[in-house]
Amino acid sequence: MARVKKNHDSKDDLPVYVYTDGACRGNPGPGGWGLRILYQDGRVLEEGGAARDTTNNRMELSAAVKALELTAREPYVVIVTDSEYVRQGITSWLDGWKRRGWKTVKGDRVLNRDLWEKMSERLRPNVAWEYVAGHSGDRDNERCDRIAVAFAEGRPIDLADGSCLEEPPGRRVFTRARSAKKRKRRSNTPGQYYLSLVDGVLTRHATWPECEAVVKGRSRARFKKCADRAEEAEILGSWGVRRD
Repeated sequence: MARVKKNHDSKDDLPVYVYTDGACRGNPGPGGWGLRILYQDGRVLEEGGAARDTTNNRMELSAAVKALELTAREPYVVIVTDSEYVRQGITSWLDGWKRRGWKTVKGDRVLNRDLWEKMSERLRPNVAWEYVAGHSGDRDNERCDRIAVAFAEGRPIDLADGSCLEEPPGRRVFTRARSAKKRKRRSNTPGQYYLSLVDGVLTRHATWPECEAVVKGRSRARFKKCADRAEEAEILGSWGVRRD
């Protein structure tokens, strides 16, 4: 797998970074995907999509395929995913699947072949793939998660349209429509926590592993990272839950 060169002579040679993520409510169930393109001049472009009956892996793949499509003319690209399925598929499995006629080493048919074929058609030597752990505090990964979840749940969300600039340098703007006050409130603060809603029971968790232990494998579970009580009120309102 080709890597984007590390040493660059000019700003024009720097790679465009694309963060991608997928989400699913039920797995299978309603799903969504989100991506966030960070251009070197500070512009940010966000995209998202949804599917009525899908899986988390399909949404992760859909985001990655769209990332390749949207950066087709960029000289250097780094796509960042929190999906081991996508990362392993690209770096370890894809060539073997194709040689075996889209069969696994055990002779089973490759799942999500249609999306993997689209991925294969769009792969380029100037694209590198990087992995980031999900729910680890990475700002851009967390933003993609919020986009994907919003689409999976059918909620409206403002997306950056590619004309936004970082202000100040190092602080990325999510959308022109959002006020500075709201950007501050939604930032990744040390006091963040997680909400879960399982069988009508709302719980606050100090860490993601605590929340994951409660929601994992529960088809109707809802969960969300939260910065403060103001954001909590918005989340609970979208869930139709009255805060205690």
